[in-house]
Amino acid sequence: MPDSAPRVLVLDDEPHVLKTLTLALQSFGAEVDSFARPPDALAAAQPGRYDLALVDLMMQPMDGLEVLNVLRRRVPETTVVLMTAHGSVETAVQAMREGAYDYLEKPFDLAALRAFFDRAMEHQRLRQEVATLRARLARQGAGYGPILTDDPALRDVLDLALAVADSNLAVLIEGESGTGKEGVAQMIHEKSPRAAGPFVRVNSAALPESLIESELFGHAKGAFTGATTDRIGRFEAADGGTIFLDEIGEMPLPVQAKLLRVLQQKEFERVGETKTRRVDVRVVAATNQNLDAAREEKTFRDDLFYRIAGVRLRLPPLRERPADVPLLTAYFAGNARPGASPPTFAPEALALLRAYRWPGNVRELINVVERAVVLARGGRVEPHHLPPEVRTAEDAAPAPGTLAEVEEAHIRRVLAAAKDQADAARTLGIDPTTLWRKRKRLGL
Repeated sequence: MPDSAPRVLVLDDEPHVLKTLTLALQSFGAEVDSFARPPDALAAAQPGRYDLALVDLMMQPMDGLEVLNVLRRRVPETTVVLMTAHGSVETAVQAMREGAYDYLEKPFDLAALRAFFDRAMEHQRLRQEVATLRARLARQGAGYGPILTDDPALRDVLDLALAVADSNLAVLIEGESGTGKEGVAQMIHEKSPRAAGPFVRVNSAALPESLIESELFGHAKGAFTGATTDRIGRFEAADGGTIFLDEIGEMPLPVQAKLLRVLQQKEFERVGETKTRRVDVRVVAATNQNLDAAREEKTFRDDLFYRIAGVRLRLPPLRERPADVPLLTAYFAGNARPGASPPTFAPEALALLRAYRWPGNVRELINVVERAVVLARGGRVEPHHLPPEVRTAEDAAPAPGTLAEVEEAHIRRVLAAAKDQADAARTLGIDPTTLWRKRKRLGL
């Protein structure tokens, strides 16, 4: 479709309405093809030809609903709007359920038509952007898998991840919560010779300290109270594949020593057992902490660090790649209502999303977009559909700080707004146990 001017199809069997609409749309800068008969309009509606179709609801020999159904099958990329006289709104709403973007009620004045046209074209632009993003994701089967970005710095990191994927090097992925560390780990596994093997996730912070060793290495029946059967651990479950050790910085020192042995010698014993077992596992670890500082503070072992950091990958936070915000917004908005047309975002709402610093990163963006789409009820997302902290982004954007400072400020804001700790943990996208540990460490 041409970039210079939107292409619009207008179908209405009332000559004066057809002429008025055509002149008005042309004054808005659109290229217009107008038709008085449905068969003529459908013959002209070819893939890639029109951005927008304005279709009258009450016509002969086909009504607007029938035309809509044909257009949805033949040119699904075209945004379709039904025009209806007062009194037929219920039918128009039914048309929206069947795939129309919206309905335009007659009679309309020029200002109202211009506002509606601008909104419809913004919707179409977003639809095309989502389609482009989905096509890019499909092409990325040999590229970045499910990770979507146009940021050069992140692409460099992902290229390095792909370069080492076919090796057995241990990988350490560093980045704030919500930056997509697990997605990168999954990509490394899927692009490696171990792709047919298991990919086993372990969230070190979500496990009680007393159970971490058992979860990692398994236990024998009777090893401790509640151990009623033998159980394999996550390392055995990952044999022949990849184990993803998330939030490894939260792992207690005693368990770090046993983990080091598995990495060095590829052997371990289950809790309560003396039999030595061997595994062949590739380790990908992740942390949102500064492990260099943790090593200086002696809360993380140097020897374990060197074992897991064969390659270090730092994922930039979303605030450092602002160009990705509109791309990701379009993609997540398109997924928020499966089967429905993707919602549009008012320019003011998009400006607020770009201005916000996203302390929760992509995970927070997903939550904000999905919430806004629900509140907008399928209509255009306006600023008032966004959370208060996003709406005030332009006036009160926090100053840049260290990763720890940004994280602490974000946790404080969420705790202040949450009903309880469980609610805060859900908003942060972490386990309540993890939140308790972070509060304890930060003195909150």
